[in-house]
Amino acid sequence: MEKFKKSIPYLLIVLLVVWFSYKFFIERPIPKEPSMKLDWDQLDATSGSKAGPEPVTIKKENPLVKAQKTREHSEISKADEDQFAEYDAMEKKWLGNVKSIVGDAFYPSYIEMRDNNEKEKMVAYKEYHDYLRKKYGDKFSYNISEDQSVREKEINQKYLKMLMEKIGTEKFQAYIKARDMINEENRRKKKLFVQIEF
Repeated sequence: MEKFKKSIPYLLIVLLVVWFSYKFFIERPIPKEPSMKLDWDQLDATSGSKAGPEPVTIKKENPLVKAQKTREHSEISKADEDQFAEYDAMEKKWLGNVKSIVGDAFYPSYIEMRDNNEKEKMVAYKEYHDYLRKKYGDKFSYNISEDQSVREKEINQKYLKMLMEKIGTEKFQAYIKARDMINEENRRKKKLFVQIEF
């Protein structure tokens, strides 16, 4: 009987550990994984994404420190202004080419598809970024051009196919030829340029 009395505290400890384990591991709700349209693990495994050595930190404003007045207009260098002007001129030239190829009737549809293409790419980027943050926490690094290229190409192909169905094969071939020509022209002019994909 005395052995039993001495073993009671040990039995209580064992029971407490078993009860705690049951509550923590069995009764705990399992968080649901977000549903993704792509198999991000497969994409992640081939993209070179990996946990980085240091976490991303976000600086918070100190409420005790008074914010400095921001200037109403920021100063832009002459080189930046020239680059923006050059990009705007290229964009206007491209949109003029598109309008002449697809015609006035289909041009508004093209602009709508183009905007939706860009919006969808931004949503895909945000989904992938959120996925990596959930997977690695704030400690991750990845090359956006590698990680997003597969998804962006899929989105772009979807809209190109829609455009071809809308305007017909003949106009679509002229559109692709004009797109490739302007991209080649821009590539020859300067090292850095925005390639037109749609």
